[in-house]
Amino acid sequence: MKFFDLTGKVAIITGGNGGLGLGIAKGLAKEGCAVALVGRNQDKIDKAVAEMEALGAKAIGVQADVSKEDDVNRMVKETTDQLGRIDILVNNAAISWGIAPEKMTLEEWDNFIAVDLTSCFLCAKACHPEMVKAGGGKIINIGSAITKKGMGKLVHYAAAKGGMDHMTQSLAMAWGKDNIQVNAVLPGLVDTEMMPCEGPKKAGPVNYIVKKTPVGRYGMPEDFEGISVLLSSEASSFITGSIIVVDGGMMLGI
Repeated sequence: MKFFDLTGKVAIITGGNGGLGLGIAKGLAKEGCAVALVGRNQDKIDKAVAEMEALGAKAIGVQADVSKEDDVNRMVKETTDQLGRIDILVNNAAISWGIAPEKMTLEEWDNFIAVDLTSCFLCAKACHPEMVKAGGGKIINIGSAITKKGMGKLVHYAAAKGGMDHMTQSLAMAWGKDNIQVNAVLPGLVDTEMMPCEGPKKAGPVNYIVKKTPVGRYGMPEDFEGISVLLSSEASSFITGSIIVVDGGMMLGI
């Protein structure tokens, strides 16, 4: 369907060298989108690009720490130099761990907010001129469904992801005039390196959450291909400022 066609479009996906980000990249590429996979680990970037190219996708890798403005500006330049334009930004890069708030240092807090929240602002700001030049754009911020509940050891995570939700709505207001739609996707439990759902590093609450979730399973990166294509394409031209929970009903059950 032409509404979902991304032929000729270019997307930057932060944290695109693995897990959920790489899954989103594959979904966009299936609809003809060229992708810039951004991450800090060059080996992972190289492997991800090779995997995308093996699928017939047009992909480049960009090594960058998106919590640093100079790196973000270079990321945009490398993408436009190699792929010609920027139409889509997926703010997916994140870190996560649990810690009691009384034990968290200011340095840990600052680093967490920089990586999980400030990076989204920096990337959106840097991509804005290129999207204006292209006649419009799409920004997808990857948040978290878990922030809809209070978690005592995730105060920092809730602050960052909750801030992302409200930033999404405000950016949608600020840049609607530029034909830029900004939306947030809130995943639930997804099998990634950050939250393994199988194997020796399996997260403790997996079985409990799966039992309580209506669909009876945890998510996989490929579960986010469809929503990402929708929010990246013409099909979502009237959707902006939305906070969309994609968790298999997890938040209903727990």
